[in-house]
Amino acid sequence: MLGREVSRTLFTIFLARLIGPDEFGVAAQASVFIGMVSIFLDQGFSVALIQRQKISETMPGATASVNLAVGAMLTGITVAIAPLWASFMKTPQLTVVLVAFAASLLIRSAVITPRAMLMRNMQFRRIGIADAVAAFAGGLLGLAVAIQWANYWAVVVQVVGTDVLTVVLLVFLRAGYRPNLKVSQLRTIAGFSWRAFAAGILITSISQNIDNLLIGRVYGAAALAYYGLAYRLLLLPVQLAISSVGAVLLPAFSRLAEDVRALRTEMARATRTLATLAVPTMALAAAAAPQLVPIVFGSQWLPAVRIVQVLALVGALQATYRPTTTSLMLGMGRASLALRYAVLTTAAAVAGIVGGLPFGPFGVAVGLAATSTALLPIEWFVRRRLLGISIREQVDALLPAVQLGFSGAAAYLLVTSHIAGGQLVIAIVGLLAAGVTWFALLRLAHPALFAELRHMGLRLVGHRPSDEASVGGGL
Repeated sequence: MLGREVSRTLFTIFLARLIGPDEFGVAAQASVFIGMVSIFLDQGFSVALIQRQKISETMPGATASVNLAVGAMLTGITVAIAPLWASFMKTPQLTVVLVAFAASLLIRSAVITPRAMLMRNMQFRRIGIADAVAAFAGGLLGLAVAIQWANYWAVVVQVVGTDVLTVVLLVFLRAGYRPNLKVSQLRTIAGFSWRAFAAGILITSISQNIDNLLIGRVYGAAALAYYGLAYRLLLLPVQLAISSVGAVLLPAFSRLAEDVRALRTEMARATRTLATLAVPTMALAAAAAPQLVPIVFGSQWLPAVRIVQVLALVGALQATYRPTTTSLMLGMGRASLALRYAVLTTAAAVAGIVGGLPFGPFGVAVGLAATSTALLPIEWFVRRRLLGISIREQVDALLPAVQLGFSGAAAYLLVTSHIAGGQLVIAIVGLLAAGVTWFALLRLAHPALFAELRHMGLRLVGHRPSDEASVGGGL
């Protein structure tokens, strides 16, 4: 998953520099629509396939049939209403771009069931290979188009190419499932599925796209490009966390649904680790944005700096809680609670976005950050209700990450304010200072956390430490 997201981010940087905000914004306006529609491709059956203890041999094929049928329908609808969307967004060239993007809907529908079954069986190596290779190859295709023509078609080729290659690779890795017409058996999982589906629509489609939709409609393609670029960059840790940790936790929590004690242990470890990785990283991103944005993307993207700094808070909170909260509720079979949670968090996010809209993309970022912070007690309440983890325990688990975040950002700002030189020199020295501060603080003030992270890092690269039992093991 790291390979996939890093590839996407690097190629996004290259494309942003080559085609500029205006062309990038046209593709972003199309991506908003595709992002909202894509959630309908999965009717919640994939989550049910992962969560259920036992499923029939033909059930995956039945869900694949439904996915493909819905994908074909949504592709046709997208082509039909493309001119209306272009008119709504006040961008005439958006029609042909959206028609080209529509192909991805049918392609993505073919991936849903194979991915769900691989997750259910904990076969994440196949998912990782397919995603990483497809993202890299699709990025190369987009980059070739950007070098040749330097317009929005580079983004279209990148996205569609990545989707096509993902399907091909999953078939090559023998992860496909032959569709069948035995869809009547899906009635047994329909109740759970529709609630998971509704929750997914609210969290993934509405709350994550309404800001882009409104900015693109009210302020145009260039403004959406600045906001969308910042949002995409700061979603990198969120996507990494959801794709890796969240993907593992859902089937793991499903198998541990009857063992609350084990769930408490794994939830505490996952939340603590995600916070320790995400909060300091996002705090440093906010501090270093004035140097990093012009260095990486060019001076034409300077208006995105303030947006990056505000959305860093959103990225930190979402990377810490999104992979764990939904996985916990669905893993324990609490789809109704997941739906109520989605309604509440989506309503709050929309309120913050709409409230900030009159103040431009920066105002939207502030509104989203404010509501994300205000919803933090809800995350704590869900854990207390399902696992009995007290609010005090949850706050204490976040304190090391907050300390690291403030210390690293302060070290960066202190060092960079006292040195002279170009932006690149300032950024390098500041990042080194932050890294040294993090290591020293972890090693000296939080030795147990340092040992746990070290242990996980060794496991990540395939090493089995001899003292595994001393740090709790884990899933």
